[in-house]
Amino acid sequence: MQRDSNDVGISRRNALRAVSGVAVGTALAGCSDDDTEPQEGIGGNGNGNGNGVGAGQVLNVTFPDDPENFDPHLTTINMAQRVLENVVEGLFRLNADLEPEPLLATDYEISDDETEYTISLKEGVQFHEPIGGEMTAADVVYTFERVMDPDVGSPRAENFTRVDSVEAVDEYTVRFDLEEPFAPMLTAFAESVEIIPEGAADEVDLQEHPVGTGPFSFVDWTVNQGVEIEAFDDYHVDGVPALESVEFDIVPEPAARLTALEVGDTHLLESVPFQDIEDVSGSSETEVATQTGLFNQGYWFNGDEAPFDDARVRRAVSHAIDRDAIIQGVLFGHGEPVHYPIPPASEWENTIDPGPVPSQDIDHALELLDDAGVDPESVETSIKVSRTPGPGADAATLIQGHLSELGFDVEVVELDFSTWLDEVWVDNDYEMAIGSWSGRVDPDGWYYRQYHSEGAWNHWAYENDRVDELLEEGRSETDPDARADIYGEIESIVQEEVPMTYLYFDDESVGYRSEVEGYELEIANLTSFHNVTIDN
Repeated sequence: MQRDSNDVGISRRNALRAVSGVAVGTALAGCSDDDTEPQEGIGGNGNGNGNGVGAGQVLNVTFPDDPENFDPHLTTINMAQRVLENVVEGLFRLNADLEPEPLLATDYEISDDETEYTISLKEGVQFHEPIGGEMTAADVVYTFERVMDPDVGSPRAENFTRVDSVEAVDEYTVRFDLEEPFAPMLTAFAESVEIIPEGAADEVDLQEHPVGTGPFSFVDWTVNQGVEIEAFDDYHVDGVPALESVEFDIVPEPAARLTALEVGDTHLLESVPFQDIEDVSGSSETEVATQTGLFNQGYWFNGDEAPFDDARVRRAVSHAIDRDAIIQGVLFGHGEPVHYPIPPASEWENTIDPGPVPSQDIDHALELLDDAGVDPESVETSIKVSRTPGPGADAATLIQGHLSELGFDVEVVELDFSTWLDEVWVDNDYEMAIGSWSGRVDPDGWYYRQYHSEGAWNHWAYENDRVDELLEEGRSETDPDARADIYGEIESIVQEEVPMTYLYFDDESVGYRSEVEGYELEIANLTSFHNVTIDN
């Protein structure tokens, strides 16, 4: 259960918080054939269910922010997702190559017209307490009906607007009937929906206590202090997990998190500060796994607020930003400058042409402002940014300097993450803002929510009939080359109208102690601890 932060947490967490105060001062594949072999699941070493070779071992992980909300169908918080990927599971998962593969499913068939998906479920999969019981088709139907229920308000619902019905064919078979084809359906299964027990939302508060089928079950959440999960003895993959439990500690200060890793107070640190990656990787006691990730840093304009209701002004700002300077000055070289949402790790980067990343061009920006009839010296505006996670506040400070070259008077408004969510994400109370989110794996995940006039994440009030039409076409078209052409045309439009722009994809950087074994960085499953052990 969730406890108020005034309650007494575990002693190690309190010790870490004390250190924090000191440190601040110092320093898949496509359709399957009928003979497809069932998937066994993730990893496994054949040593039996739960509490395998590392029985008794506790992994300590340090995070910068509180997870806020653990409901797997509602949360959009990165820190919550990091915990949940060990607790809840979907029918499919994204593997290291960003391809969907069966997880709780064993096999699937897609009809010739691609409007019917029949999925066979793995038998014997158990849910965690306090609900428990075996997963069946009824649980899958309940889960998807909950996600698609407009009264629930799940941001994942947009992936399933074309689903006409979800039916249990028998105890271990589910059929999805679609009104028309949806090209990224398998990817949507893998990215969007984790299976929960039938009626779970009525029996427990999922925001405080998620229930799933993962290798770890949820134990405790102390707000702004930490989260604990423990090995699930009845997990459906032999020998997984190898750990007894995982404790996630919330330490906001980067220096304190780094100190905890260096002195051994934590085993694993999600998001090593970019300036410290070389030092941490060069130590004999610590290692760093890095890869350019799926999370991009977006630069947002409120299209309902002058002067950003004019596309020429928005383009001017984009041209005034020196993205290369941000990569070097903020990320210390650990990222890729972009002006589009396609992750460098995606195969789509080679097929969708967004054009070259614009270099800083103050003269062109001033020409655009003059054409828009905007005196740059008269522009007083602000950039709202969260202090954590990531280096967005530092990027905002650099951009403040870039825009001052135009004559803009820009205030950087740094907010704690929960306030940023309320003001920017919920209330659209901003003029310019910096926000980070996952670019997803399929183009539909990068474009539909952000650019469709009814998109759930269209926080810039963008409307374009042709873009809406293309976005719907991109969902129906199943030929990859034709889809690439569709999204290429969308890019050409949004590059001209710039409802928002992008700054960079930064590297995922996970630091861990040398005694941690079995950890592999997968950018779609960053803190998955299925096969991790600790060599004492």
